[in-house]
Amino acid sequence: MKIVVAVDRDKQTIVKKTGQAAFFAIYENEKVVDFIPNYHGEGNHGIGNSQGGAHHKHENEHKKDVMGLVGCDVILVQAVGENMREALESIGLKVQKIRKKDGTTADEAVQNFLNDNL
Repeated sequence: MKIVVAVDRDKQTIVKKTGQAAFFAIYENEKVVDFIPNYHGEGNHGIGNSQGGAHHKHENEHKKDVMGLVGCDVILVQAVGENMREALESIGLKVQKIRKKDGTTADEAVQNFLNDNL
């Protein structure tokens, strides 16, 4: 099973808003195997609105950012916006909400997920 966690620049601290993560940490079972950069999150998180082309463009940017996660099974998130959720689900990722008490680091959250402690 491949598990994804949205993390900060330190590649371990879970970010609250998934779309603003610096990286997506990919775990196979309990070991990290890769870090995929989230270029959209690196201060480039555009301000979209729900009308016309801006919303569509914003949604497409998220889709491009998550293509490196194809083949993963689940993403652990504290908060996820509508556009990011749609992008993640469009590539077959299950979105699993977690709380701060489930872990503040990717290692903790993944371990809790694997032990059915979420």
